[in-house]
Amino acid sequence: MLNKFFTVILSHILVLYSAVVSAASLQVSPISLRFQQTETAKEIWLTNTSEQAIRAQTRVLEWTQDDNKDVLNPTRQVVASPAVTEIPAGGRQLIRVIKTSQLDPRQEQSYRLIIDELPSAKKTEDQAGLQLLLQYSVPVFFESKQDISAKNNITPLTQIQFSYNNHKLTAENNANSHIRLSQLSYINPNGEKIPLVNGLLGYALAHKTMTWDIPAQKNMLPNGKFEARINTDAQTQILIIK
Repeated sequence: MLNKFFTVILSHILVLYSAVVSAASLQVSPISLRFQQTETAKEIWLTNTSEQAIRAQTRVLEWTQDDNKDVLNPTRQVVASPAVTEIPAGGRQLIRVIKTSQLDPRQEQSYRLIIDELPSAKKTEDQAGLQLLLQYSVPVFFESKQDISAKNNITPLTQIQFSYNNHKLTAENNANSHIRLSQLSYINPNGEKIPLVNGLLGYALAHKTMTWDIPAQKNMLPNGKFEARINTDAQTQILIIK
């Protein structure tokens, strides 16, 4: 009887709204990082809730968007340390994200901290089973001199143009910082609210345009309005469709 060890990688687990992202035995906190211009380093914690040691690898990739897709490229401007670590059972590991060179202050710079759970060194081919290896992708932002700042806990959208056609919602972001859309709903002219996306819809990075497919709903009547939560705003707001 042949025993095989299967490894399944659950990649690109994008973090949603919660204080701690948890999956299997590896937890990550916080779930995003935002650097002010005077900051050069920030901390993130990896927690092992299992009864066995966990090995993990960390790296930072430059994050941009092109042709309606996220694009990740190697970078030396921002690094994570340590790059490889072993977290004991029930233990924690501090990861530092460090800016190593001066970034362009005129526009927000965006990166992704990639955290890969590595296969256990103690597993052998004679041990049949399924090991779930996780990959977290944590947004990292370096603010610009002219970032969008929320007023009364609401992000102004004067530099964002939204359009909707054939069940596709487009955000053209002309601002110097990103927007994050979540909890998307459609409000019919009669006031009926139809939830469309309960969690994260997506990001539109600074001076980028992104389009998302919107689930078709039979009860969506013409001349309604879209509503969404922007960034970490305290409440949702109406999207002005042009």
